[in-house]
Amino acid sequence: MHAKTNVLLIGATGMLGARIAEALLAKPQAELTLLVRKETLVSGAKKAQLDHLVRRGAALLEGDLADHASLVAATRGIDVVVSAVQGMRETIVDGQLALLDAARRNGVRRILPSDFAIDLFKLEPGSHPMLDWRREADEAIARSGLEHVHVLNGAFHEVVVAPFFQMFDLEAGTAAYWGDEEVPFDVTTVADTALYTAEAALDPMLPSGKLSVAGDQITVKEAIRAVERALDRRFETRHLGSVDDLERWIADTKATDPDFWAPIAAQYQWAMVSGRAKLTDLANGRYPEIRPLSFAAFMAARVPPGA
Repeated sequence: MHAKTNVLLIGATGMLGARIAEALLAKPQAELTLLVRKETLVSGAKKAQLDHLVRRGAALLEGDLADHASLVAATRGIDVVVSAVQGMRETIVDGQLALLDAARRNGVRRILPSDFAIDLFKLEPGSHPMLDWRREADEAIARSGLEHVHVLNGAFHEVVVAPFFQMFDLEAGTAAYWGDEEVPFDVTTVADTALYTAEAALDPMLPSGKLSVAGDQITVKEAIRAVERALDRRFETRHLGSVDDLERWIADTKATDPDFWAPIAAQYQWAMVSGRAKLTDLANGRYPEIRPLSFAAFMAARVPPGA
């Protein structure tokens, strides 16, 4: 008999965190504890989600990244910490570094910070503020001496077709893109990213560093074709300009629009279509039991039979 691995997950009510919790609960060698803010435990859809995870075997602890004492208490007896938090700098940097400090105090062996992105380590500082924050936290984690695994999955399939990403309008039947339509980029479903994360948390032989995985490597042209086939309609496509044009658009927007979010989606697109943050050394083969969903299969599954 092998001892179980005690895993603490932060961010279990988020889109990805909930899937990671499910993936870990499916592993008999994992003992899962969820750190949850007080307000989440009171009522609403998130409480119902947590109740479901508890019924499956998860334990709950009340705590907050801004409450260091709760982090110290939560990390006692923990082997691996998995962070799936989202937010601004106070969460991604300050909160995760407070979590790191608590983990070090209590002898946690491994931490998986909230990366789940394109290869942010290849980007120059200033390329994207939200990726800059992750890299800042990651560099401190690497200096800490704890085992650390950065799960990099490219973009989520779900995000590529979401309104936020500003590439597809599925209702209107339009697609707009920058750059070369033949440049490949990496995409993975939320569910498959969660499966790889659970494996990374529990794999004792996995070395510190990047774990790059991808459900698919597609081009803009292939993505548009997959969407068209799934929805059985021709999309009106619009080429917005070159990668250089996109860089100028981002710079102009940052200079003239005070809204932090105004250039964010375009900055993600730039990192992808420019090839600057392309994943290399994919490690899918380390976990061959995971058969990630292609983008075309994902799109086909979104459409109800007969629709």
